Amino acid sequence: MKYYKIFLVALMLAAGTPACKNDFLDVVDNGELSRQSYVKDLNSMESFMNGIYVSLNRYFVHGIGAAYPELVADNLKPLTLPPQSLWQHYNWSQQKDEVGGYSPIETALNMNASWQGGYYIIRACNFVIEEVDKYHNENQVKADNIKGQAYAIRALVHFNLVNIFAQAYAFSAGASHPGIPYITTSDISEPYSRQTVAEVYNGMIADLGNAVKLLPANASDVRFMSRNAANALLARTHLFKADYPAAKTLAQEICNQVPLLAIADGYPNALFNNKAPAETEVLFQATPGDNYSSRFLGTYLRGGLLRFNATNDVAMILQENLNDIRSNWVTNESGEWNVTKFPVSATGEPPLRSIPEADYYQPIIRSSEIFLTAAEACAQTGDENNARTYLDAVRRRADPSIGSSTATGAALLEAIYKERRKELSFEGLRMYDLQRWKKEVRRMDALSGAPAVLAYPSNKAIAPIPLQDIKLAGISQNIDY
Repeated sequence: MKYYKIFLVALMLAAGTPACKNDFLDVVDNGELSRQSYVKDLNSMESFMNGIYVSLNRYFVHGIGAAYPELVADNLKPLTLPPQSLWQHYNWSQQKDEVGGYSPIETALNMNASWQGGYYIIRACNFVIEEVDKYHNENQVKADNIKGQAYAIRALVHFNLVNIFAQAYAFSAGASHPGIPYITTSDISEPYSRQTVAEVYNGMIADLGNAVKLLPANASDVRFMSRNAANALLARTHLFKADYPAAKTLAQEICNQVPLLAIADGYPNALFNNKAPAETEVLFQATPGDNYSSRFLGTYLRGGLLRFNATNDVAMILQENLNDIRSNWVTNESGEWNVTKFPVSATGEPPLRSIPEADYYQPIIRSSEIFLTAAEACAQTGDENNARTYLDAVRRRADPSIGSSTATGAALLEAIYKERRKELSFEGLRMYDLQRWKKEVRRMDALSGAPAVLAYPSNKAIAPIPLQDIKLAGISQNIDY
């Protein structure tokens, strides 16, 4: 079988153990060294692991790429006309090509860069998983922690990739339709193929289960994967698989351990600071930094690099109750809705960053999402009283004056879906939610030249597989590409 060397042999970034908030971003680029040459003991393995976080910040949470799930759905629209601002994505007309790179650019015709950047990170995680046990005798607890982090990040990145490049779990019976390669080796000479979506989900669940076993119970820094973060990602994965009993059990455990951040304690702006785990609802976050171009989505929503506006429909949802603190997440300027959810110059930490609109910590998963996961899973399993309790916890945190939810059945689910869109707006899950709910995309203010409706199901709801992998690995292309 042919195989294709997925992009780079190794992740070459290495970082020192963080002693203060941004130290681990001050990495040394060991691009001329092999992983084996760099990693000689547990401390250098930890340094290598920190480099994976830098790459996660740089490629996985990069602003243009982070716009994708909101833009191909109904939360964001381009400010500029083609070929800028991912117009092909917004227009549901992506094109296959061989263009490389690790972070999507404005004129990209597809999501090749997310594929490349994602497998770049995954290969590095695989190296850690394969090699870290060699240094167990130096510090077993530390070695297990590093390995657990690598398992969790490997699952997280695969989750992103399977949602970009494959149809949702419920698309076919038993999720037997084509997924993505689930890569579990750092050996680039090993052949690989597309696995079914069911197999990809099994891989993620196994990886997160391993992470939970290895990670310590108490987290000290939410910039790093923790047991709670891994369990929260596992709850998310079960929800997307429609395994509602498993999602419910895990989500309720997290809700009991990590309460919602109250307005009195800084919600919502404090979501975008780095705080001790006991002071925040954030379970895992990405770190800003100029050195490695961690330009989060806020970079492209305000200021000199403004590229996207909020759609009228999400703005109306956020603005329907002006007592709701989240109504401030969009601001009307000259008839268009600017996204003001992500604060400017939020960290208050050196080094000063050249793009203040990107100067905040980006939550990757937080307990608000898990409360809504619990609400949805409870509703889907007939536990409507608890579903309303979890839903109202999120609603009343934003506006303490609102009354209790009384909806039942389908109306209760729709209320949860609406609250999820509101609370998690612009955080990179919208299209994936619509696909798993089997809902069409409907835009009330589609731009000229772009369709207003994408029916469900649609082959254009997902991105084409990069042509390099089609040609060299012999894997199948997505239909209609």
